[in-house]
Amino acid sequence: MPRWLRWTWIVPAAFLAVFLAYPLVVLARTVLAEDAPSTALHRLVAPSLWQVAGLASVQALLSTALALAVGIPLANVVSRYRFRGRALAQALVTVPFVLPTVVVALAFRTLLGTGVPQGFALVVVAHAYVNLAVVARIVGAQWSQHDPDVENVARTLGASRWRAFVDVTVPSLRPAIASSAAVVFVFSFTSLGIVLLLGDPMTRTLESQVLRQTSVLLDFPGAAATALVQLVLVTTVLLLGAAAARRSPTRRLRPVALRPLPPTRSGRMALRATVLCAYVIVLAPVLALVSSSVRAEGRWSLVWWQSLGAVDAGTTRIGSPASALATSLGFALVTALIAAVVGGLAAIAVVAPGRARFVAVIAMVPLGVSAATLGLGTLLAFGRPPLDLRGTGALVPIAHALVAVPLVVAVVAPALRSADARALAVAASLGARPTRAFLTAFGPILRVVMIASAGLAGAVSLGEFGAASFLTRAGAPTVPVQIVRLLGRPGEQSVGVAAALAVVLVLVTLTLVLLIDRLGTSARRTA
Repeated sequence: MPRWLRWTWIVPAAFLAVFLAYPLVVLARTVLAEDAPSTALHRLVAPSLWQVAGLASVQALLSTALALAVGIPLANVVSRYRFRGRALAQALVTVPFVLPTVVVALAFRTLLGTGVPQGFALVVVAHAYVNLAVVARIVGAQWSQHDPDVENVARTLGASRWRAFVDVTVPSLRPAIASSAAVVFVFSFTSLGIVLLLGDPMTRTLESQVLRQTSVLLDFPGAAATALVQLVLVTTVLLLGAAAARRSPTRRLRPVALRPLPPTRSGRMALRATVLCAYVIVLAPVLALVSSSVRAEGRWSLVWWQSLGAVDAGTTRIGSPASALATSLGFALVTALIAAVVGGLAAIAVVAPGRARFVAVIAMVPLGVSAATLGLGTLLAFGRPPLDLRGTGALVPIAHALVAVPLVVAVVAPALRSADARALAVAASLGARPTRAFLTAFGPILRVVMIASAGLAGAVSLGEFGAASFLTRAGAPTVPVQIVRLLGRPGEQSVGVAAALAVVLVLVTLTLVLLIDRLGTSARRTA
């Protein structure tokens, strides 16, 4: 291994120290510095703050339960059985998760119409929809390696099908279920876009409370206190999920071949019904959104699409929707570059001896920080003198890169570990210098996964709303922020243009995801 590999951790560590640790320190200091200690303590224990936290916790628990109830059967079908259309079903299950939350909220509003009241129940359903992929992917990956022979042994010993499932299968799935439940809870607890568009005044999260305190009340110490409480609660939930997964009994798993369709007619019908339900659940909101974008005054029309380039065609006075798309694409490009470099160096450091655990931990830290907390901390640290970066346009891509770095590490590090290290020894034995030998062994797969992870970071940037709602400039909103502002204005035209803009965002995001999947397949072939 070349010596410089030992020092690649410095860049990601410095990036996280400056743009994550420092803003969080400023956030904590704001609570204590701008208030007397007694006032700061009063803010942290205020009944109104904990009432919102309690309501958000109940909402997140119900969202998690619903996501598990729907996602676990889907995981069983798409991860264990071989049938026509399985690849499409797997891709469709992933679609809700990669869609921006603002787009999902608008899609549900369009699908259900004005006859369904907004509020708590609708927010729970939308959160479960978004997080179906989390449950299906995490639980499905574990379930696909579960040996059915273990269940068959239990059946031969007299256990019923249900008893064998509860006593044999569920314990082996418990780590994956605990991990996915913790992730879904955190995503639902820290939700912002869905709550703003689908919730009523009584449906709030701490994330929406932070936004209200900063943008409406201008209460920055109060917002900082709310953000700190949220940070503590989110970290606690993630730690509890990790502990539950570690305490669960483990069995040696191995890849298992896909099973054929069930031999009984009822079993085959149940499987097909599950797949059909997945198609309907995933596609109905998206198709409703597309329909809304091409209907005006009760008839089919492209007038809303023609308004995308207008500066003020009765829709907005803060710039055209097309300019918002250009802004988002620019931010996504910068985000992809920053996240790929920082995350890629962190992933390379993971494979270097001696610092793997340290680098892995610090690179995953942003997962425990909500977007609103991150946006508020960044605004307080770099949005006012002596270091005011608001005019540079750098705050949004920096915040988005922080969100994307853990995902880049999660993509690149396993690919590097799976590469054949023997090529490194062969290249060195043939006289190649350490750096040349490293690039010979890891260069091809590293190039592919770095491009794929950059695309993933760009997709995250395109759909991110929480941090952008704090950091975007009034005259240069991102697409999610523009959609929320459009929906805040009355009239059919605002809703129609928002729908058209959301469809564009869906197409761009899905294109990036398909590119990532194709590059991921290339990476596996290279490995």
